[in-house]
Amino acid sequence: MADFLNKSLGTLLVENQIINEENLGEALQIQIETGKRLGKVLVEKGFLDEITLYSFLEKQLSVIFKTKIEGKPEAAFFEALPYDYCRSKMIAPVEVNSRSIHVYISEPTNTIMVNEMAFMTGKAIKVDYATETAILEYLNAYSSGAVLNSCAEKALENKLSLVEENSPVVKLVERTIKAAVEKGASDIHFEIYKKSTVLRYRVDGRLIKAGEPDIKLYPAIISRIKILSDLDISEKRLPQDGKTVYHVDKRQIDIRVSIIPTIYGENAVLRILDKEKSVRTLGDLGLPPEILEGLQKEIRKPNGMVLVTGPTGSGKTTTLYAILQYIKQFENKILTIEDPVEYQVDGISQVQVHPEIGLNFASGLRAFLRHDPDVIMLGEIRDKETADISIRAALTGHLVLSTLHTNSAASTITRFVDMGIPPYLISATVNLVIAERLVRKICPHCRGEKVCKFCADTGYKGRIAFFETLKVTKSIKDAVLKGFSADKIEEIARQEGMLTLRDSGLRLVKDGITSKEEVEKIIALGE
Repeated sequence: MADFLNKSLGTLLVENQIINEENLGEALQIQIETGKRLGKVLVEKGFLDEITLYSFLEKQLSVIFKTKIEGKPEAAFFEALPYDYCRSKMIAPVEVNSRSIHVYISEPTNTIMVNEMAFMTGKAIKVDYATETAILEYLNAYSSGAVLNSCAEKALENKLSLVEENSPVVKLVERTIKAAVEKGASDIHFEIYKKSTVLRYRVDGRLIKAGEPDIKLYPAIISRIKILSDLDISEKRLPQDGKTVYHVDKRQIDIRVSIIPTIYGENAVLRILDKEKSVRTLGDLGLPPEILEGLQKEIRKPNGMVLVTGPTGSGKTTTLYAILQYIKQFENKILTIEDPVEYQVDGISQVQVHPEIGLNFASGLRAFLRHDPDVIMLGEIRDKETADISIRAALTGHLVLSTLHTNSAASTITRFVDMGIPPYLISATVNLVIAERLVRKICPHCRGEKVCKFCADTGYKGRIAFFETLKVTKSIKDAVLKGFSADKIEEIARQEGMLTLRDSGLRLVKDGITSKEEVEKIIALGE
């Protein structure tokens, strides 16, 4: 027993031949990068199961972990400790009185969390220990409004042995993610229908079928994805969102997971975020020289707003970070708030939103104003509250960069009006609006002939952005103040030399970079 008390968990597992040195090294690296507990990383990677993990922790820490928490959760328990907080921290409150709270946790060494609970509640905290699965089962009984039925209980029990019993599933999920990264996919789609399943990758904006997983294994595949992303494997009726981290060829890949229930089962979409890919510069975006020069002038201004607009997946974030890279050279203090943080850049202070604890775009932006920034970037302006604070920041000496979901540069102006922002504030703060789309490039190897291993016989390889940039000139300001429509604002901008998205797209066609069919397809989708 003394050996167990004096040795680390990793050492014990290696000495007892539960894992090998290579497994431990990989898990330790992930632990350093993600901050997750070593045991959790080992289970997520499939190197050991939860039962084995907790049996070793019991010996190492001289505690007992319950595999089932007795009693029924009550609403009063979560008045003291909010349910979402308990869920995120793996806490099961089982008794509350005027002086104390009795909880089960899965981390005996996490004294900081115990102190945090005491501070939050003003009560003494009595602590016992249970496995994560036991805590999840207890919390799920509350969230569903009743004790889990036998099917759900069985699903939770199956979590313990899923890694061992379905090792082909573990390998399949890992192969799928690795292949997606190697192909440069932005998303992985698992879909189930009445008698079949489909696996598809989104590459260069287009879905490509990659296989048909065995329908008998499909539920286990979804469960594996849920386990990796800390989701509830017993909940099959509601949408769920989570995240996980994978390492492919020594690169850290962040994966955002979304699960939705369909009539035949659950579909999963995995969004791939490669945080280690390099941030593009303005020169890399392919902006025409006259547009690039105008953009550089606008983003050197000390205050105002520069907005990038377009549908999801149109390259807005890439463009914003190219702008930040350019601005960074001038010794500005730059703060960003994003959901998610897609690139990590030295010299820029980046904040991830956490709506579950009240950190959204609006609250983050308010805090930013107290930190004396020169430049603020927020991932998206979604509502009037965020728009109001953004405009206030722009009026008080800050350059504000953000995105909106609109179809054109001109309609971004009228979108602000629709949000309830007074036209005089819009004309006083917005400096420039960039509308953007991505279009597939003709494959340089086959030139679109479609019999080519480099482009998987599609005729296209890679994507390039095309833009329209609306500078808010005096004429545009006057049009905004008079309440003109988006069409009228665009007409004025064109008279002053603005190239529309269609004009810019057709320029790429003329230069032989893409095809007219591709441009028309993208413009038709966006307008």
